Amino acid sequence: MDSFSSLGLVEIDSVRASIDTTETGNINPNVRAAVAFNPDSEAIPVARANGILTTVITPSGGLVAGRSAVMMLDGWTWESMTLKPDAGMVFTWPRYARARMRRGPEEPEAAADADKLAELHELFHETHAYFKAKNAEGSQQPVDLRLEAMKPVLDGKIPVLVMANSLKQIQTAVAFAKQYELKMILVGAADAGHCLPLLKEAGIPVVVSSTYRLPARHDASYDEAYALPSVLQKAGITFCIAGDGRFGASMVRNLPYHAASAAAFGLTEPQALRAITLSPAEIFGVSDHVGSLEVGKDATLFIADGNILETPTNVSKAYIQGRAVDLSSKHTQLNEKYQAKYKQ
Repeated sequence: MDSFSSLGLVEIDSVRASIDTTETGNINPNVRAAVAFNPDSEAIPVARANGILTTVITPSGGLVAGRSAVMMLDGWTWESMTLKPDAGMVFTWPRYARARMRRGPEEPEAAADADKLAELHELFHETHAYFKAKNAEGSQQPVDLRLEAMKPVLDGKIPVLVMANSLKQIQTAVAFAKQYELKMILVGAADAGHCLPLLKEAGIPVVVSSTYRLPARHDASYDEAYALPSVLQKAGITFCIAGDGRFGASMVRNLPYHAASAAAFGLTEPQALRAITLSPAEIFGVSDHVGSLEVGKDATLFIADGNILETPTNVSKAYIQGRAVDLSSKHTQLNEKYQAKYKQ
């Protein structure tokens, strides 16, 4: 299970017309990624052929990008492929400049940082006021779809997926979630190793968006990204691994190798496998359907000829909700095409 991707929302990264991840505006809580999901994307069978059978698709852009969804990678329509339509509200946390000496009468650093969250604070205050007015006796409050979409977030029915990497981003995001009593999932988390007690105390699960990345700091160890899952594991923080990174949706198929890198730098193989199966299912609230082989769950599984964490391994069969799925893809078609050419 991939836990953070644009699969089905992006076809070719360099072709703007094939990208459907972002809506106009900075605050779009009413956006639903599931509705934009393309069941006919060529990237879906490519990912499926390497054992990725479910994924959390996420919108992007702006402070509030919209609602993510857990999708099954087999079906005719987005409705039939949706496992959980509203898996979380995506917040793209603002970036903060490193602390620096200021000269002259400029505003203090703290005031500048507070302004970056002004729109988010306003959104929550506006939402509270909207529902107070709506629930008043004799109310004729006009419906606001943007604010209606925030109700499950305020009620704690869906978490906020906070995309944050730097230490200051993570710290301010945790403080914000505590202020408004939000359920939070941290996504990205490059600097999570520098604030383990904070994440542990707040009980915030982490989606390590990629192990294939450069160190986040100039003074960081070369293996910072590879070892982060192990660091989280030893600290007792709930986490999973996603396959996000360069080339986006087309690289979701490499998810097992992100986990394999973590296994080479501290995780055991069972822990690495759990980080791409049961752990994401638990974090996104679908573990009663997928994530492990248990009686009563959906028969969503694959059969391989070796260890899925190793690149020579091939998936021979796959099932989603008990249905056998086709493992052919653009890649296998090209292989057959050129195999025939070389035989001539």
